[in-house]
Amino acid sequence: MDEDQITEPGDRRALPFAEQLVLWALRLSVVGLKTGAPTDHPVVLAFRKVGAEAAAERVGLLTRIIGFGAERRVQIGVPCAFTVTEDERRILDLVAIGQAGVSGTLMLRGMLSPAACRAAAGLCAELGDLLAEAGMILQRPAAPPRPLPIPANLPSCGLVRAALP
Repeated sequence: MDEDQITEPGDRRALPFAEQLVLWALRLSVVGLKTGAPTDHPVVLAFRKVGAEAAAERVGLLTRIIGFGAERRVQIGVPCAFTVTEDERRILDLVAIGQAGVSGTLMLRGMLSPAACRAAAGLCAELGDLLAEAGMILQRPAAPPRPLPIPANLPSCGLVRAALP
């Protein structure tokens, strides 16, 4: 498939280079964690090439926090997979907003234990800072739509009304 023809937002080939690098490193670290294979060296070399060698250690630590602090099975693909899972997208978004100086501790809620969420959010912020120092900026996720305001003069409805005596 030609890169100009990729229109799926969930395709890793459509991601900017910085996000592809973090995703690849995360996926490779998970393979190492699951199989015991030494995967740290290729990750270090890749981050060294972009001038962010210290970021490789943060990816390894993040992988371990996710692996040992998961409350459910976290969907991390193999390094060659084209599809970006929802869990991977949430992690990439957490790195991007951490890079912007915003705390995203609750973004991994339901995926990780509360302590692991706090640790992962801190590591994602550090990872984002190290990448920014090397000139690699991740795209911040789009803001969720704001809820529509409900006028005060409308009667309540739905489950709220049914729950009242």
